[in-house]
Amino acid sequence: MPSVVLGGTFDPLHKGHAKLIDTAVKLAKGGRIVIGVTSDKMARKRFRMVMPFKIRVENLKRYFLRNYGFIPEIEKIDDAFGNTLTEDYDYIVVSHETESTAKEINKKRREIGKKEIKIVVCEIVMAEDGKPISSTRIKEGKIDRYGRVIGGAKL
Repeated sequence: MPSVVLGGTFDPLHKGHAKLIDTAVKLAKGGRIVIGVTSDKMARKRFRMVMPFKIRVENLKRYFLRNYGFIPEIEKIDDAFGNTLTEDYDYIVVSHETESTAKEINKKRREIGKKEIKIVVCEIVMAEDGKPISSTRIKEGKIDRYGRVIGGAKL
């Protein structure tokens, strides 16, 4: 059975993450799914305020149980590579925003004599204002995690 890896901060868990997760579940076909969740230290380099690692992981577990009936393997990552340089996977699921990281992973894997991981890029999920759903836009209060415009924002 296929093995699939994906990673992120998942704060907050939003509709774009749901697309990445759904893609991973479909590719795995009942096989192994590993999710690398950024450590608090790593996440706070990008976002000033972030929910604690433990809460982000708990939210992911609940999401998986509710939507798929199982909990994937979840690992804390302290860098963009996680365990992708030591473990073998069939697929890595990324967004356009993180595709360059997946390419860098495969470059490093080639350098150490490992087989490349097939990169699967998910299309960006748009909010109702036609702009991408992102954690940054949610934290700024422009949209909610489903992509709905908040307040008096113009479409």
